[in-house]
Amino acid sequence: MKSRWFADLVLGVRLAVGGGRTSWARLALTAAGVGLGVVVLLLAASIGPAREAKSERVQAASLVLIEEAGPLRAREVVVSWQGRRIVGVELAATGSERPAPPGAGRLPGPGEVVVSPELLHLIETDASARARFPERVIGVIADAGLPRPKSLLFYAGLSDVHAEGARPASGFGADRPRSTLPPVYRLLMVAGITALLVPLGIFVLVATRLGATGRDRRLAAIRLVGASRAQVRWIAGGETLTGAVLGLFVGVALFFAARPLARFIEVEGVGFFPTDLLPDPLLGVLIAVGVPVVAVVSALVALRAVDVGPLGLARAFVPPVRRTWWRFALIGAGVAVLVVISVVGSSREVVVDAPLALALGAGIGLVLAGTGAVLPWLVARVADRVHPERVAPMLAVRGLRSDSGMPRVLSGVVVVLTGSLALQVLLGVGAQVAAESALNARSEPDRWVLEVTPHTPVRSLEEAIGLVGGVRRVSEVRTHAEQGAVPLVVVSTDCPELVARLGVDDCVPGAAYRSADGPGVPPAGTQVAIGGRPWTVPRHRTVPGRESGLFVAGGIDPVLDAIPPSELVVVGAPDQAFGDGLLAAAGRVDRGVVLRSTFRAGQVELFTSLRGGVIGGSALLVLLAVVGLAAAAVDQVWERRRHTAVLVANGVPREVLTAATLWQSAIPAALGIALAVPIGLGTAWLVVPAERFRVDWTELVTTVASAAVVVLVVSLCTLPALRQAIRPESLRTE
Repeated sequence: MKSRWFADLVLGVRLAVGGGRTSWARLALTAAGVGLGVVVLLLAASIGPAREAKSERVQAASLVLIEEAGPLRAREVVVSWQGRRIVGVELAATGSERPAPPGAGRLPGPGEVVVSPELLHLIETDASARARFPERVIGVIADAGLPRPKSLLFYAGLSDVHAEGARPASGFGADRPRSTLPPVYRLLMVAGITALLVPLGIFVLVATRLGATGRDRRLAAIRLVGASRAQVRWIAGGETLTGAVLGLFVGVALFFAARPLARFIEVEGVGFFPTDLLPDPLLGVLIAVGVPVVAVVSALVALRAVDVGPLGLARAFVPPVRRTWWRFALIGAGVAVLVVISVVGSSREVVVDAPLALALGAGIGLVLAGTGAVLPWLVARVADRVHPERVAPMLAVRGLRSDSGMPRVLSGVVVVLTGSLALQVLLGVGAQVAAESALNARSEPDRWVLEVTPHTPVRSLEEAIGLVGGVRRVSEVRTHAEQGAVPLVVVSTDCPELVARLGVDDCVPGAAYRSADGPGVPPAGTQVAIGGRPWTVPRHRTVPGRESGLFVAGGIDPVLDAIPPSELVVVGAPDQAFGDGLLAAAGRVDRGVVLRSTFRAGQVELFTSLRGGVIGGSALLVLLAVVGLAAAAVDQVWERRRHTAVLVANGVPREVLTAATLWQSAIPAALGIALAVPIGLGTAWLVVPAERFRVDWTELVTTVASAAVVVLVVSLCTLPALRQAIRPESLRTE
């Protein structure tokens, strides 16, 4: 008995491989579709190992800071250049031992710098970038010392001016805790991964069913010569298994062939070396086993709805209730999960709590899977109830009644569209939050805040800033936090800055203020210690506002004036060019000076460009769906070529058949778009806070129009196959 089913399985493989040009074409389509799906699956399975490899390189390049004296003194700095962050370390050896950073040939001395390849390209091509690194470039950091191929990283020699602000270090390779993503990033990641995997699963499932009509006819012929129903199922499993296994090999080959391109592709600071992209062994085995198993199971499940008899095929009747309830149950279950999550906790709690984050992904996945399952049912119901008068729409509706391949493939496009619309709203919320943060950081567009270190030569820095055109005012801000029975934060600056912050009109040196809605401060006369020296809290006036701390106008208090400035507030031109010039001037004095609004403004740009990333990811999945749509459409035309040729032979104009083909794609596409828009926006509404829900109608229309254009282009691509099918030769039979 065991050898019997194995022989039937082998027969199915032989029919798939040795069935002539038709079988080879069908096998090639299936292998191409499954192969593209396997490429994306392998890429997803490689993300974990790639992040691990990247973390190991970051850890190997991390400084081991110590309290006592060591062989190195180091100062970590961040250089901002045109909104991009350039990370570096300034180093100096304290003895004969000179440990070199990973990827660098030797430790750079004063006036020398070792840079990453991407930073070297900037220095060579941009004068402003070169001005930030006046040292002599003595080498390029190798891959072993870079987190990603396009990292902006440098190691420079520590000058004597900044030696006092450096810390002792014993070398490199510190065991640092893993960095965690901000909550809003984790929310987007959970939603994005779910929105990617669901349509990918639909695509792989549909790709394994290409050419099902031809296989069913061959199985009917095999039944005619005496095969049992069980034998027919094993034979069908063998045919499907052949295409799936071949597609698996094609996908693996394409993955390793395209892997070298990873060096040149980076999206918003996320990039990996080609050697990083190696699938996790467990997930790789799961893909290798799962894809063929899913293919065979889908073929066997499809045969349950078909009675393969010796005289032909007969569709088994399935009560509509059994075919309907589970589709809407998926959407209902997903909506219920999202509603429960929104009631249980806030969006921040969801992305911090791992079980809630997994539940969020499961809820979004159920909604998307239900959307893909509802579309074929909806198309079938519409086709049953619509009876057009014109010939072309009538032929299209008749074709939709007897064929479910096109709606199934379109389900993948609809799921991509639904997930893309939901992610666009989520990204819009993230951009809104980041923009509000940046606005709070710079309430006035002409006010620039430079954060300095205690060892920054402030006088030299102010002289360099004064040479920048457009500077109207430079204010030093000194801050001291005192922990006691009543915590006290003392902020000392000049009167123009206090007028800008608090709106006071009676500021003189020595005047003190506190905000009415801010935290309380100790009463006047309280003795505290500032910088190891006694200081008495002065009499202060309460002014409107929410600023935290006790604000004192400097200039006459020696205790406060002795505190090193923590900020320089520069009032000048509001345009970004002024900010770049300000940073360039500050960088010539101390590369450790940071423009406070740079990071928050970068977050706004990040979310804005992430919208393009969502469109790019959606485009990749739409490309897979295009291949599936084209393959399914060509397969459908090829399988029905005899019927089409009979219609032409009986006088049906070819233009009518062309229009019918376009209608047969347009009807499911219109229904899919009508289904995707409300479900996608509704899913986003359940995930984000209601007060932040916003829809960018321009992006929505663009996304929907792109999906419609994809379907139209695929339909036009099937016309050559249709012209081939309506030839008289298609009437020939065996």
